[in-house]
Amino acid sequence: MWNYKMHFLEDGEFFEYDTFGGQGSTAAQIALPYLESLLSFLEMDCAEWEPLIQQTCEDLKQFLATKDAYTDQMMRALGKLSEKHVYFKLLYLQWFWRKASGSIEPGMAEEMRQLPEQLSLCQKQAQKFVENILDVDRVDRDIQKNVRANYVFDQPRDADLFCFKPIPVSFGPVGEDDCGTILYPNTIRDLIDFSLRDCVAKSIPVRRCRNCGRYFPIIGRITAEYCSRPKPSGKLCRNIAPVQRWAKNSKKDLVFSEYRREYKRHFAWIKAGKISEEQFAAWAKQAKAKKHECDAEEISLDEFKAWLKDA
Repeated sequence: MWNYKMHFLEDGEFFEYDTFGGQGSTAAQIALPYLESLLSFLEMDCAEWEPLIQQTCEDLKQFLATKDAYTDQMMRALGKLSEKHVYFKLLYLQWFWRKASGSIEPGMAEEMRQLPEQLSLCQKQAQKFVENILDVDRVDRDIQKNVRANYVFDQPRDADLFCFKPIPVSFGPVGEDDCGTILYPNTIRDLIDFSLRDCVAKSIPVRRCRNCGRYFPIIGRITAEYCSRPKPSGKLCRNIAPVQRWAKNSKKDLVFSEYRREYKRHFAWIKAGKISEEQFAAWAKQAKAKKHECDAEEISLDEFKAWLKDA
């Protein structure tokens, strides 16, 4: 039987699964920062998964109709899908087991056909949950209060908000010295559900990073503005953003200094009779516009200085 489970431990989340989907033991493990799997899934474009699921569905229909080796093509498509996100590894393992055990049935084609629509719905509902319940800059910091205001028992007041359902969890050892709740998911929806309810139970809010704009969980200081979520470059916003911000502010100071120096010089020309007040006003309007362009990085500082010199 295939094996896939998930648990949280301190500021991380862990996925363990049987790579081959039939050995009955967890042979592989993926460790991610807390809430990374959920947030990265919510950021995915459905175009990343829909074509592969549709291809899988077509291969499955061909297999059920002809009993030819279309399952090989189907597993290749699911394999590509599982490389895109850890959630899709669950789908791959389930179907690998069904293929290996000869338990693929006609009704499963409809299950696969409905999957893209179900995933899109879950994604949108979870996104709204993050915005309306967890986003500390949009709603109250008291997450429990936000849930009580938006749910009647376990049902959301708004149908567009995520609806919690029973999920298959157990309890046991996690890590070397701890015990905790362990999810044995049957669907990707179970994984989303497990992450959202853990945030609520632990009262962990989220915020958009001031640098990259992505959501990140606030574990520790509620005033944190930059995330430490993994990026392809390996650099973390919390490490590089303050430096970038300092550099940007320093450049603005230089831009303002150049602008102020020329402003004073041109203003002095009025008293010296070199230019009229009308000419100064026209120059000042142009100079201010150029300064804004430089602040917005539409022109370089050198270009701005050259314009001031020649104007």
